[in-house]
Amino acid sequence: MPQGYVYSKQQGRFVKKNTEKAFDYDSINKKSAALLVSFFRWYPDYYLDLIRSDSADHKLELLQRVILRIMARYRLTHITGCRGGTKTYLLNGEKQIEGTFFPGEKMGYTAPVQKQSANLGSDAYKELEKDYPALTAIWKIKNDRDDKFRIVTDYGSEFTMYIPRGSNKHQLGVEEMGQEQPEPFDMKNFKTTVSPTLRLKRTVNQVEDRVHINFKRSVITNASDRNNLCFSVYRQGTLMSMLNGEKYEAFCMDFTWKSVLLCGIRDIEYFKQQFKELLPDEQQRELCAHYIGNAENPMIPDETLSRSRTLTCAEFEHCGDPNAIYVVNYDVADEDGKKNAKCGLVVLKLTEYKTIAKRDKYRAQVVYVDSFPPPKTYFHHAVNLKKIWSRFCMDGGQTTYLVVDCQGGHGKAIVEELMKPTKNGSRPLACLNNYHSDLEQLNAVRCIYPMKAGTRGTVDPEGDMIDYAQNEFDHRNVELLIPRILDGLEQYKLKHNIKDNISDGKIVAPYKKTEELIGQIKNLQRVASGTTIKEQRKKTTIPRDIWSALKYGLRIKQHLEAELTTRNNKKQGSSWDKLKEQYKNGSGVSAPKSTNGDIRSRLIGLRNHTTRR
Repeated sequence: MPQGYVYSKQQGRFVKKNTEKAFDYDSINKKSAALLVSFFRWYPDYYLDLIRSDSADHKLELLQRVILRIMARYRLTHITGCRGGTKTYLLNGEKQIEGTFFPGEKMGYTAPVQKQSANLGSDAYKELEKDYPALTAIWKIKNDRDDKFRIVTDYGSEFTMYIPRGSNKHQLGVEEMGQEQPEPFDMKNFKTTVSPTLRLKRTVNQVEDRVHINFKRSVITNASDRNNLCFSVYRQGTLMSMLNGEKYEAFCMDFTWKSVLLCGIRDIEYFKQQFKELLPDEQQRELCAHYIGNAENPMIPDETLSRSRTLTCAEFEHCGDPNAIYVVNYDVADEDGKKNAKCGLVVLKLTEYKTIAKRDKYRAQVVYVDSFPPPKTYFHHAVNLKKIWSRFCMDGGQTTYLVVDCQGGHGKAIVEELMKPTKNGSRPLACLNNYHSDLEQLNAVRCIYPMKAGTRGTVDPEGDMIDYAQNEFDHRNVELLIPRILDGLEQYKLKHNIKDNISDGKIVAPYKKTEELIGQIKNLQRVASGTTIKEQRKKTTIPRDIWSALKYGLRIKQHLEAELTTRNNKKQGSSWDKLKEQYKNGSGVSAPKSTNGDIRSRLIGLRNHTTRR
């Protein structure tokens, strides 16, 4: 073979070998650009590092980098995080990066209400504009007002919170799907209007883009109740897809306030203040990213609780109706070894139904709710209870009851204090069932019911009280204060003709405590215990003192309804008394005569004289 030549099979002869080859700069640049774009699609946090402004207020921390990569790489993501975790900032930033590196990407953005989502999107854009001006320079604001936010690029990408029925999107960003208060996430609109718009596939030159993730849905939210569709459908569905699905199909992640603190995103003082302001169940949802409540065997289902919240006005004293019965219920805190223990107080207002269907039932309205650290002495317990009981008394307190749990030593001591002679001239109190009859004073008011609650061998079995409480909630015999606190404040002030705002804090207190009661109920689960049932807390940091007080009050309601049934039967006479009167002195009613003695006619006669329930 001649030197400098190579054999060409295509030409069938020796050809001269090229020693030099021209460098195709255009081709190399295109390949490098494609490689760089694919790299930033996979590592969006590195792209933000490169374009970060010198005057930026924020820099990405480890937790934020993980979240950005998760949303970039998976089709279904459900991230549950705490307050202060920069959820809005990350969701908006990641979607702007995707719209930049995937030209023509149509992205929808939704939050609990349009006004909230528009404000969130606008604020996040302004923060990103200061930290990463090179990114926001690609995007142009088309709409930025209270009910609409929309940004676009010159290459056809769009990120908008306005998602009308029938529109088409490549992907969706969903924020605060688990929000329940004050404005709940509109799950019905999301299922019927927003979610069906997720139907576009990305194409390049009319060919499907193989590297693009189609139908992407990114959810980032605070935690909710377990019966909320945010948990029971979307989070659980994403989790199951993550465990059983294909690679890069789904990812489910929860992060708490501790993660945010350790990554340096927020300071410890921020979370200290949040723990002071939030109720225990709110702390679990919004700081600890814990979905509270039980999807299986809940104490009271969420739907039933929501349906029961119809009472508009709280009460701080007797309403003046002589037919109303008030029950003051007190759950004593067990202070031994429990520094966070509180005493629960619930006041029930019982009014007799006027309908025939519920003639032996009382309507129970929870008009006052409170919880507080236990007083220092039993004497102070008794003084506080006596004051509250006196406020709800009328005609000497004969129709106002006081329930105290006496199963433990604290309750017994408090009852003994209540039965002692008074120094202010008021009548002492006594028990209904001759409990501590040796301590009973002359002319005492019999109003104390010493509750003996327990799982076995007690006068008031826990299983019976739980069954009765659930039955009363199911049949809408229990009414709780409405969840809209400001509406309740307005209704109370209108009813009592209050013009000033001096007492607003006192008025809204029962409404806020009712929220705490709801959280306690949602944290409880029915569990089997031998031949009966008992309640079990899913999260031990959430107390149940207010719920216990409500349960005790419903137990008294059950006893009063038994007395009401007996009283009504004596007034009207039972059906057996009427029937016995017909057969008095040997008289009776002849049986229906049959026709031709055949069995068919006898059955017809029996059916015609039978009443169905």
